[in-house]
Amino acid sequence: MKEEKGQAVVLVAIALVALLALTGLAIDGGQLLALRRSAQNAADAAALAGVRELAHVVARCQSGSPANDQRVWNAVVQFAVQNGVQPEAGDEITASYIDRNERYLGPVGSGHIPTGATGVTVVLTATRPTAFLQLVGQPQMRAPARAVAMSGPVVQFPGGILPIAVPLQVVQTLAPNQQFVVIETNQQNGGMFCTDRNGNGRLDDGIDICIGDPASHNAHRGWLNLNYIYNTQHLQRADPNYRTFEREVPNRGCGRDPSTSTDDGLRGWASGECPYPFPIFAGNVGYTNGDFIHGDPGARQSSLMEIENYAGQIAYVPIFDYIYMSDYMAANFPAPEGIGWPRAGGGGHAFLYHIVGFTAVRVRGVQGHTLVGAFQEAMIGEGAIQPGYGVGSGVCQPLVTQGITLWR
Repeated sequence: MKEEKGQAVVLVAIALVALLALTGLAIDGGQLLALRRSAQNAADAAALAGVRELAHVVARCQSGSPANDQRVWNAVVQFAVQNGVQPEAGDEITASYIDRNERYLGPVGSGHIPTGATGVTVVLTATRPTAFLQLVGQPQMRAPARAVAMSGPVVQFPGGILPIAVPLQVVQTLAPNQQFVVIETNQQNGGMFCTDRNGNGRLDDGIDICIGDPASHNAHRGWLNLNYIYNTQHLQRADPNYRTFEREVPNRGCGRDPSTSTDDGLRGWASGECPYPFPIFAGNVGYTNGDFIHGDPGARQSSLMEIENYAGQIAYVPIFDYIYMSDYMAANFPAPEGIGWPRAGGGGHAFLYHIVGFTAVRVRGVQGHTLVGAFQEAMIGEGAIQPGYGVGSGVCQPLVTQGITLWR
């Protein structure tokens, strides 16, 4: 009898250890998933920051000097740390230069930038202590992450850019070929951006994802005035990428001069007959780099109908993460040269959409007051590019806009 009691005690102890291990696995497993997401976000931000510095070197026809290499490395580390990486606690960060074919050229921070460098790869590992798994001999969890960012000349999108902005929150929910709907009307509480999740052709509360609450900063119609684009890197009129021309955009078609946009209106851009002739630069999510585009307050049905010209074709639509009020920007950002901040009708504050990427949509047509299409893909990062030939390659075009993007 005493032996049986002893066996029972052993079994209970084993069961308790197993139960504790399962509990630890559930809790620490959730923390590991969160750590992996955080690590990947940090790798993405670090790679984009490093390649942005590299793009400046290429665009200015500079050499791969130790000082330029140090700037790339400092940017990688700074953005990794800002996104939660803790080198002082044992987190690891490595970065390397790659060429336009993604071939390894050498480490970032070694004292020089290799010839042909046009991209940056960042590999990092975040390490955190476990909460419960320490009791079963697992004191730490490790989350590796890798990101590749490329620089190169900005290319215009085939088929043009529609003058409509859509929220990142909606785009992140879409799957390839899923229906994509943009409502243009004063109905639906001032405009919505929606996904028809159940595919029934209606917008069902509690099922379809819509942003249209008037109390939300995203409750705007999203039509863009492409003749007022603010960018902290392009504030001077002499800059070839200065695009802050006028405060309001008319509802008209194409102008007489195809090389400029200032004569064109919403109908011209929406029709694709006079595509916007300048590059649009997307910034990083949650930051203030890249373009801020004035949201024209007059969403007009006649402009929407022009999009019929794109039926069956791929069109590109800018993605925004936040909307900034012009009053806030006037108080916190340097003013563009030669023109003030935009104002809404009646002199109130206007809205500027912070662009963080582009979504490709196969346009199906216009149904009533909605643009209907099929989502193809989203590209988050600074512009659409063709990878360049890199530092010291002899292919230097200082007047050609250099863009960057996440590549992998």
